[in-house]
Amino acid sequence: MTPKVTVLLAVQNGEPYVRQAVQSVLDQTFSDFELLVVDDASTDTTAEIIEALDDARVRLLRNERNLGQVPSLNRGLREARGLYIARLDADDASQPRRLARQVEVLDADARVGLVGTWMEAIDERGRRLGYLRKHLDDYVDFVYHTLIMRVYVSHPSAMYRRRPVLDLGGYDEATGPAEDKDLWRKLLLARFEARIVPEPLVLYRLHDQQLSQTRAAYQREVDGASQDRFLAQLTPEAPVTAVRLLLAGDARAWDHEPHASLHGVELVLAGARHRLSLDEDEARRLGERVALRLLEVADSRPWHPSARVVAAYTMAHVPTDRRAAARRRHVTAFVVAPAVSWMRQSVRFTADLPGIAALRARARQSPLARRLYGKAIGNE
Repeated sequence: MTPKVTVLLAVQNGEPYVRQAVQSVLDQTFSDFELLVVDDASTDTTAEIIEALDDARVRLLRNERNLGQVPSLNRGLREARGLYIARLDADDASQPRRLARQVEVLDADARVGLVGTWMEAIDERGRRLGYLRKHLDDYVDFVYHTLIMRVYVSHPSAMYRRRPVLDLGGYDEATGPAEDKDLWRKLLLARFEARIVPEPLVLYRLHDQQLSQTRAAYQREVDGASQDRFLAQLTPEAPVTAVRLLLAGDARAWDHEPHASLHGVELVLAGARHRLSLDEDEARRLGERVALRLLEVADSRPWHPSARVVAAYTMAHVPTDRRAAARRRHVTAFVVAPAVSWMRQSVRFTADLPGIAALRARARQSPLARRLYGKAIGNE
């Protein structure tokens, strides 16, 4: 009988945690699923752990040689039987109601193609480190956060419709380890919406050996290239790299001519309205949010000549009822931003002190800690 959900787990040498990950799936309150494990030529006991399970819902595929995570995921997509695909990594775990809650969202609205959840970050021993709580309320929300490169659906928490993803070609193997973000952009272009279940239904483990931790610089590179392709799909005439850097608040944005970058933003917004079939209200709300985002970026370095150009542009485009507050915030930024910059410089100066050094070391090991560290020293 065809299951409604395929839980797809690709693993290579996952012995330390894979048993807990698999058990968390078998303990789900939602029972209409299969667990498809793609073992990427592990040299430890991962395959033996899976083979020892006495559960008909578990299927194991073994790669004859190491292919890498993204090709293994694509193999799993082709072999999956479920209507929906739920992703899970071998070092993470799902709370018992995860599948049930995500299936509810997908069943309720055919326009929704992607559903994430809140996540609880834990360490190697399972101790709580914090929560990742984000929201996606509607399609405009999804588009806006994608434009500014805040992709809130984390891969280990994702559930999506299998057929549309296969129709899009599955994961682009050239975009690993940012294959999830690349796929979400393609789903957005296909006019699918995204949601996040506001419950911490995934335990996200931070540890030294995570795949995404060892290739952080390369991940940023391929993610940037994917975003450029996404923006070019909206409007090929725009200077997409300059627009990407500006909307993302990247300091390298100020290396580009601001008037050209702002014109590029206008082209992207016009392209989004046409390419994504936004109605008048959706286009208006997206434009207003982008204008406020540009002011936020300008306020991070208000003294910079290019930031002044961006701020002046923004003041003419923010909603009238929010313009006075925007001006007050911009004036305040001339006082606050130098203090923040000084603080970040101080953090850099003291980065080798024991406590800061520990945080910096942790930042190299996990996306969550890297984001926290990046905010502290101004890399994000």
